[in-house]
Amino acid sequence: MKICLLSYRGNMSCGGQGVYLYYVSRELARLGHDVHVIVGPPYPFEMDWATVHKIKTPQFSEFTGERLTAENLSVLSAYEYTAASIGVFPEMFSFSIRAFFKVKELIKKERFDIIHDNQSLGYGLLLMKALGMPVVATIHHPLTIDRIVAMRLARTSRERFKQILFYPMFMQKVVARFLDKVVTVSNTSARNIRKHFKLPWEKIKVIHNGVDTDVFRMRDGGSRDGDYYRLMFVGNTDNRVKGVSLLLRALKYMKEELELNVKLTIVDRWKEEGLAPPLIKEYGLEEDVSFTGFLTVEELAQHYAMTDLVIISSMFEGFCFVAAEAMACGKPVVGFRVGALPEVVENGSTGILVEPGNWKALAHAAAKVLEDRELRERMGRNGRRRVEKLYTWEKVARELEEVYMEVLDANHKP
Repeated sequence: MKICLLSYRGNMSCGGQGVYLYYVSRELARLGHDVHVIVGPPYPFEMDWATVHKIKTPQFSEFTGERLTAENLSVLSAYEYTAASIGVFPEMFSFSIRAFFKVKELIKKERFDIIHDNQSLGYGLLLMKALGMPVVATIHHPLTIDRIVAMRLARTSRERFKQILFYPMFMQKVVARFLDKVVTVSNTSARNIRKHFKLPWEKIKVIHNGVDTDVFRMRDGGSRDGDYYRLMFVGNTDNRVKGVSLLLRALKYMKEELELNVKLTIVDRWKEEGLAPPLIKEYGLEEDVSFTGFLTVEELAQHYAMTDLVIISSMFEGFCFVAAEAMACGKPVVGFRVGALPEVVENGSTGILVEPGNWKALAHAAAKVLEDRELRERMGRNGRRRVEKLYTWEKVARELEEVYMEVLDANHKP
């Protein structure tokens, strides 16, 4: 089968969609399929099992500082620049349009059996369907959830208004209805897609994500070296849904009220203008929090090995790669009882989940696990077994293969 995967961002450092693209493409290729990848920046690590087509996309934002110039000027880039300037997120739409033109160019020589979009759900997918090819999409979760949570965590009316502008929810809702099939990564996400996008159940297929259990494995590490406990958080601290403000409140409470000697490692880039730095200063945590910057997959696995506990302060997770990776590495997980986390983390067995948003409960749960080494180790062993049983990328690829065949059969019917 000739499969074309689309992803508006491709590198693992940009989050779950980059991880998904890398491993799904690899496992589909291992099953013998001819895999093409059309991808936007930041681009993925080398994927020699696939033919990669990189889409050049201007990155107009206050963080990158890129500007509209004679070299990048086009109708589409002018729209992107204007949209970004007023706080709208244009990347999904613009990538889908550029991807459409790339597909139109490629099919002169390469006729794809199926196109599989990874989360963009831009209008360009409808243009691809008009070319006569079936299109499926993986929706990790509806953007409606991101906006709801972001508005709940916003501190001012201005911040709430910015969240209303930012997310292209109407586009995703429209596009999803015209796709041949929607794949999602948890039962929780399936229910939210049905609720917010009004899709019938028969159009939705749940295929849980996988974990690379060869890289993310149990190793020696942790165990309170240096007379302090090691906590670890992995995620984009500027994404309000990830709950960094709740995380830092919990850390402050652990140190001052529970009198625990803890250090927090955040796997993310330090961004002076971001959400985390002023809160770290406000809470007096400058000596207790460190940022790793970008990590390779192997480096990330090594950091998991060195921690005692992985803490997840997200207010929603469509699946949660971090929880599954931590469990694969034999590390307990503490987080909020939100989204798909109860599907991934077996409460009381592989970690502890507490009331959503209750950062004091989060702190107490973390303290309970940190102060009981036997409990930590038992949860770690249970987590590894759970991942090996339920979350492998080979299983993901085989289930996707079945979805593709179902869609192709339906499209070939008279």
